[in-house]
Amino acid sequence: MVVKDESSPWIHLDLSYWEDLFQDQIPRLYRKKTFLFKHGDPPEHVFIIKSGRVRITSYNADGNEKQLYIGETGSICGELDCIQNQPYNASAFAIVDSEVFCLPYRVFEYRLRDNWPLTKKLMQMLCRKNNIFMEQILELSFNQSVQRVARILLNIAAEYGQDLPDGSVRIGIRFTHQDIATMINTSRVTTNNIINDFSEKGIIFREGGYYILKDTARLNDYILKEE
Repeated sequence: MVVKDESSPWIHLDLSYWEDLFQDQIPRLYRKKTFLFKHGDPPEHVFIIKSGRVRITSYNADGNEKQLYIGETGSICGELDCIQNQPYNASAFAIVDSEVFCLPYRVFEYRLRDNWPLTKKLMQMLCRKNNIFMEQILELSFNQSVQRVARILLNIAAEYGQDLPDGSVRIGIRFTHQDIATMINTSRVTTNNIINDFSEKGIIFREGGYYILKDTARLNDYILKEE
């Protein structure tokens, strides 16, 4: 079993966590490969994901992409930009068909007033995101690519993994080497080489389009000390 890391870039909560916010709201369907909002858009709505999967991504001036986190059921996004009354500083993109509550900021602000438990939940979410971003900064500052690939594989397994009788973990979603590269801010070629190396060493293998982690302890060793 892979233990979930609280700095993992996947955010998933029980939807009832935000019930006081989205009450009386009707979710909107965003089809796969459509944007909830784009970088630079005016901050008009706060988004709460009812179902599906949304990628929050930032771009630099050259158009290079850096994934910040993945929002799933119960995740909230766009809230800080609305609070600061600044254009969205990232883009939100539906990876799969997703139902999302689009809460007008005036409603969001009104429902936070005089509701300390709800405000506290929002502060906890902002702290969780801060931890995610801090971990990304530390990884980029101190860790080699091989360590970052090992960690992201374990994080994916913690979210979507299924324990198998032989002790290995089967990851229940498909992803590409480019997906991994975008998450950890490295090149696709580098990611491809590292994953091939893990495969040759028997740490992971691919079966029917899905990855199976055969030796999670070895991946943890890579994170603690690069071989």
